[in-house]
Amino acid sequence: MKGLTFERQLIDVVEEYDYDTQYEQYNRYYKNWRKNKQNPFAFNFEMNRKESVYIEGKGFKVPSLLDAESEVIGHIMHVVGIAMLMWIFIDNIIGKAAIQILDHFGIDIHANFLSDGVHGGPKEIVTFFIAVSFLKVLVPTIYMKKMFKVPKEVRFMNVMNHPSDMIRAIAISLAISVITTLPNIYNGTNSQLYNYFTTLDTDISVWGQTEFVAYTIYDIIILSIITEMFFHSAVFAPLRQFGDFFAIGVTAVVAGLLAQDAAEVPAAILITIVAGSGMIRSGSIYTAFFVRIVYKMYRLAIVIIETDTSSNMYLDRNLFMLVLFSLAIGTVLFIRLMSGKRECYSKYYSEIPETKRIRAAVKAYPFPVVACLCILAIILKQVL
Repeated sequence: MKGLTFERQLIDVVEEYDYDTQYEQYNRYYKNWRKNKQNPFAFNFEMNRKESVYIEGKGFKVPSLLDAESEVIGHIMHVVGIAMLMWIFIDNIIGKAAIQILDHFGIDIHANFLSDGVHGGPKEIVTFFIAVSFLKVLVPTIYMKKMFKVPKEVRFMNVMNHPSDMIRAIAISLAISVITTLPNIYNGTNSQLYNYFTTLDTDISVWGQTEFVAYTIYDIIILSIITEMFFHSAVFAPLRQFGDFFAIGVTAVVAGLLAQDAAEVPAAILITIVAGSGMIRSGSIYTAFFVRIVYKMYRLAIVIIETDTSSNMYLDRNLFMLVLFSLAIGTVLFIRLMSGKRECYSKYYSEIPETKRIRAAVKAYPFPVVACLCILAIILKQVL
């Protein structure tokens, strides 16, 4: 919606949207999805200020752009809130209940509902955590896919328009990975290994080599991909109608809340922002995949370094972090100098203040309830 002036006479939000940042096939499918008047998740408001519409019981009224925006955002965030609730329920309730059932039938896995610790056989624990982490992401992703009915061509950006922006996003993710580990790096614990696997809800004391490798490959590659399908396919696509910055911001907030751990919230938000921005700039969701994979690989590298019990470990770790950070910043600056500045993001120009749009997203039930549950979980993990 370029070059629009406020209080314009004719409004057609679908046609006025800036589709120039992506490729032709994507734009065609996205526009067709938005034009469906029967789609409650599509923002396709049209208005001629000289005309009015008869509303039974209210008489002739001029359609409200604010009401139209708020209604569609509310519908979208209602579904997102339910998807988040599914994630939390599977992660915290179904998972623990499943352990109790398996334990009852003699399977070597045990846990307390009030504790994150899990005990038992290594194969049982690894299998359990792979199953729970897979389901908690996959089930809500499928739910949103069914509800939003966004075409695959829109949910899955697959044309790499600008490969340099993928490299740029990966470099930024490396820099963020280094920065977000700094607050915990001198915490006096024996090893970052324990902290790393605690964030993955695992009990490292029972891990053998085979199980460690299996879970590591799953976590770094498979879980990273399906997580990005949740955030930057299912959640991001319908929100993009209101501009890339709005969609990136809301998706990052969702990611931060679902981290459910104060130590992981900054990284979750920043990595999600970089993944979404990189996807838009490059044109492909593969960029988001690589951003999260590289982030997980960096965390694993820190784990491996931390297992060294010699006095040289601290020097090796700090040198490793410094080299990666310098390389990342240098890569970003080099690409910026070589590529120059260009318009990458689709913007939504509206007469409605951004604050009202955000308010509509925040108050859409059950999103505020789920957000409170996530914040409560963060607080409890800090206290307990």
